[in-house]
Amino acid sequence: MADRQYIPFSHKINNISLIIYPAKDENPVYDVFKNKGEIKKYLNELFARHPEINRGEYHIIFVWNLENQRMADIWVHSMKNWSDSGPMIECYIFKGLEICNDAGIASGDGIIVLGREEELRRKIGKLEEYVNREKYIPEFLDEYRPVEEYKD
Repeated sequence: MADRQYIPFSHKINNISLIIYPAKDENPVYDVFKNKGEIKKYLNELFARHPEINRGEYHIIFVWNLENQRMADIWVHSMKNWSDSGPMIECYIFKGLEICNDAGIASGDGIIVLGREEELRRKIGKLEEYVNREKYIPEFLDEYRPVEEYKD
């Protein structure tokens, strides 16, 4: 199996740190997001329209293509809402700019990434350091390791 995500990058909206994974899959994400700038613009608009996702300290976001529609899985991590095993997480799925309730929440690839992200967060310790994808990227098994940058 080849890597299923592009190398993640960071962005910030409303003091919330975002870790963004453009998906590499059977529906090319380049068909709906030509570069990182388009992804950031889309997310800025999404956050402006949906105040319910403007919370938590960091989000892990997967952007992808479903039938030539922009999709975003947004995993909201709240360091103030804690259990014994880590931050509580909520997930929102968007198709275009609207909440989507019929696309499912996560595939196995997303679960692998979320687990590796949590391992890295625990290893780094400081949230401000952890969310910086120019400095850190989770460790993946060879077949899942993102190796390709998304276009700037």
